[in-house]
Amino acid sequence: MPDFSTLLLYTTGAVVIIVAPGPDFLYVTTRGISQGRMAGILSAAGISIGLVIHTTLAALGLSAILSTSNIAFQTVKAAGAAYLVYLGINALMRGGHLHLRGDNKNLNGAAIVRQGIFTNVFNPKAVITFMAFIPQFVNPLQKNAAVQIILLGGILSFLAIVWFGVVGFFAGAIGTWMSQKVFFRNAIRWLSGSILIGLGLRLAFMKRVSQD
Repeated sequence: MPDFSTLLLYTTGAVVIIVAPGPDFLYVTTRGISQGRMAGILSAAGISIGLVIHTTLAALGLSAILSTSNIAFQTVKAAGAAYLVYLGINALMRGGHLHLRGDNKNLNGAAIVRQGIFTNVFNPKAVITFMAFIPQFVNPLQKNAAVQIILLGGILSFLAIVWFGVVGFFAGAIGTWMSQKVFFRNAIRWLSGSILIGLGLRLAFMKRVSQD
């Protein structure tokens, strides 16, 4: 298992990676503003579960395929981009699952968590970053590499749910205030949809790390 100094260094780097604004941050913020605190927290839970899935894939060695295979990378990228664009268009046209405060009685928590999972899992940049960061802290001299990966990935997932939970909570507080007026409710819906579409397009045109 990694020693204390290695874990401390890893945790510091993981905090920087988690806190740095990116697609997950924007997604949780958008959910929180458009649907409230609970939706923001549930989205954070979905992102964290997505990281757990990445951890499992890494421990099984499957993520390495995505980081080296261009076909696998393009497939995952296309699926993730299409999903985000779909959510954005749905929000613009009908509000989709991005219900505003008046619809909170029908808030589908499972759907929000599921969408958070899909958003994270189908982000190939998260896969590449995951595979580039964690292996640096795995001791190759030990035979329990899978156990080390699970431990390190678990730390990353825990930090993610704490940070994004806080982000979603405060984004929900802002959204509650803004949703009290019709103008802001419409603005939230259009902003949410536009951000999701923008994330999808950004993902669609993202190049592999090795090509940058």
